[in-house]
Amino acid sequence: MSGPAVLGRVLGCALLGGLLLLPLGTGSAAAGPPELSVRLECQRRPTPGRVLCEAEIELASGLLRWADVLVVAAPEFARPLRSRVGPSALFMKTERRHRLQLALAATEVGQGTLRIRARAVFCPDATGRDCRALMRDSEARVAVGPISD
Repeated sequence: MSGPAVLGRVLGCALLGGLLLLPLGTGSAAAGPPELSVRLECQRRPTPGRVLCEAEIELASGLLRWADVLVVAAPEFARPLRSRVGPSALFMKTERRHRLQLALAATEVGQGTLRIRARAVFCPDATGRDCRALMRDSEARVAVGPISD
């Protein structure tokens, strides 16, 4: 096996949230898992305080069995209250979509970017077989202070 093939095999396996997941399909299985869509939005605050952000994780097909969000980077003026939010932060859940809330503690006025990594477990059907790990990064603008635009 060549270097890229070995690397592809290694990267195809993932240990995610304590679940051992199978490598992304090779062979005669149907096309790979659907694209994972992630949308991140943060509320604008006029003064320092708690900034709420919402991450929406969605699949085009199949079942979204589990999802969480890791904070990869946050502005110095608005640090995350938790660096990971999971199922306990869910405020909306359907078979294909999860919405999670995360909060930042803004200590001063400023603008910056919040970067997250959404991780999810996709299953093609309710049998729980052939599930796959999916990840996608997303970012949103964080703004605290009066609107001057």
